[in-house]
Amino acid sequence: MGDSVDFCIKRSFLDNSNRTLTISKDFLKFQNKDLKENPFTIFNKEEIAEYSYGIRWISFRLTYGRDYQIFIRNKKGKILKINFKSFFGQNKKEYHQKYIEILGVLWDNFFAEIAQDFLKKFRNNESFKIGNVEFDEAGITIAISGIAKTKKTKIAWENVRTKNYYTYFAIYSSEKPNEINRGYNYHDDWNTGVLYSVLRTILKSKNIETY
Repeated sequence: MGDSVDFCIKRSFLDNSNRTLTISKDFLKFQNKDLKENPFTIFNKEEIAEYSYGIRWISFRLTYGRDYQIFIRNKKGKILKINFKSFFGQNKKEYHQKYIEILGVLWDNFFAEIAQDFLKKFRNNESFKIGNVEFDEAGITIAISGIAKTKKTKIAWENVRTKNYYTYFAIYSSEKPNEINRGYNYHDDWNTGVLYSVLRTILKSKNIETY
């Protein structure tokens, strides 16, 4: 793959600029500004904390486009948005492939290591959180939305089950799947991709689930 990968991003036909996205093992750099002196936003690897992603339909009475969206958040809470749009099917296959490739490079350079750091904590019997999911030796704790308030519920490891869908990742209890369950959206919930990887790796190591 080399030291870095460059992607050319044209956000839409309303944006005349071909913007450069550079992803390396040490930093992420995107030409998202219109300033000639300083057009790039740069996140160094050690700054990067979370990401989310998804495809949003563009519609007005009828659907006529797709907006491919990727968000990166650093440890200070600053968010970098990478997006590009396809209208009326134009460049749809090319853009979808680019979207998949960008997510793959982001994972390989940043988020796989973040997932491994969480797994190391688990092997060392340390408690930690990914989003609002709490991990410890005994199991996980998820927040379930009720009518009046959100309630934290513990699921022992032997009862943890998961199911993956195109837009979200579901966690539930094998004892009470209809009552104890929660979905995490890849677009709306930070680090759902990391949550998926860490939780399923743990469940596979415990022979609870196989994939």
